[in-house]
Amino acid sequence: MPKFSINYSQDIDTVYRFVTDPKNIKKRCESLGEKNVRIKVDEAGGTKTITVTREIESDLPAFAKKLFNSTNTVIERLEWRDAGDKKTCKSHIDVQGTPAKIDSNITISPSGTGCTYDDEFEVTVKVPLIGKKLEEFVAKTTLDGIRDEHQFNQRELAATS
Repeated sequence: MPKFSINYSQDIDTVYRFVTDPKNIKKRCESLGEKNVRIKVDEAGGTKTITVTREIESDLPAFAKKLFNSTNTVIERLEWRDAGDKKTCKSHIDVQGTPAKIDSNITISPSGTGCTYDDEFEVTVKVPLIGKKLEEFVAKTTLDGIRDEHQFNQRELAATS
């Protein structure tokens, strides 16, 4: 399971508010070149559910071009909850019209005066013969996207501090 971890100098509540704010999500998506970004937020039973739908363009390797379009609609559903002194999230990403799914467990936990954001994810691509190769490609692309997302977050948070 690929894993990503990053430290923020801001506290948990500041980072959580930032990463769950629809305006910040939309700005981040658009700054990363994603198009037609739509965000829906629901809160019920102690869970904040954020659904982000957007179009993402990918530079595909030759072996993936028969299964994936270069532009795909991605639907991401994030379910955030309080867990003591931490924030936790179950995330599910569906790349529409493809056999690719990404499931994540995210935790924001205290770390000194700031916090640590951990994202552990699993990629599943159900395709005979080349499924594992596709999973590796999607995992690398996902990890690169997570890094870009958090570089954006750190820049924006530093600018408002």
